[in-house]
Amino acid sequence: MTRTTPHAGPAVNLPGQYAIVELLRLYDAAPPRSRFASLVGLSPLSAESRPWFEAAESEIRVGETLAELGEEWLVFHALPVGAEGSRIEHIDHIAIGKSGVYIIDTTNHAGQTVWASQRAFLVSGIRHPYIRNMEYEMGRTERLLGSAAGISVEVSGILAVVAAKSITVRDRHRDVTVLEVGAVTPWLRARPIVLTAEDVCTIGGVAALESTWYRGGEPVGDRGPLQERFAALRRDVRRARRLQVMWAAGLTVLGAGGFVAVTYAILVGALATIGSR
Repeated sequence: MTRTTPHAGPAVNLPGQYAIVELLRLYDAAPPRSRFASLVGLSPLSAESRPWFEAAESEIRVGETLAELGEEWLVFHALPVGAEGSRIEHIDHIAIGKSGVYIIDTTNHAGQTVWASQRAFLVSGIRHPYIRNMEYEMGRTERLLGSAAGISVEVSGILAVVAAKSITVRDRHRDVTVLEVGAVTPWLRARPIVLTAEDVCTIGGVAALESTWYRGGEPVGDRGPLQERFAALRRDVRRARRLQVMWAAGLTVLGAGGFVAVTYAILVGALATIGSR
């Protein structure tokens, strides 16, 4: 299958669009679930597609949070900034307001501990290059927007952390802020004013132009079908989770106790393994 990439139209791109496209590509390539697998609650996601589903859900959540900023802010999603081999490099979100220009990257670390400083970002003790990558993306975004607008543009970064068990920030970075996803919008609203309304209009105007960003890759089509397909898959995933809970609880109550519940869990796990091959 030829890999396609979302159309480089930032004014209409969906939150999580690149993750959604990759998720659906992997979903279409995988064998369909059997009726029995659906009945017992086997997830429609394979081991390969599950991380992309989680990434899409996380970026959508951040997109919904940014939508609360209101009309004074201009917000764009899934901005293509380059390519590395067949992979399109992109910025998850960009928010432009009188408080400045911010790129927002989403990281999902459900149930894990996050520790960050000026130079390090650790998840459950394991170092990740998020700070360094964000510094690079801020510089690249400054060049792209500045060149298109014909003015100097200063960009700051936000690492929006989703579902972490805890977040500890020590020795804050000057330009990169680590925040729990729910704190992003209040934090942005509290920033001091640094841009005029004219600046916001100018920078936002070029951010909305396809010509400002990387134009490689094939367009994937309208956002409507993408939204519909992802929504349908999301419903299937949630239905499968409910079925697993219902089966495990029902079998336990029926009298076989923990043995049946464990057997059911093993069965579902085995089916998932077979389905991902």
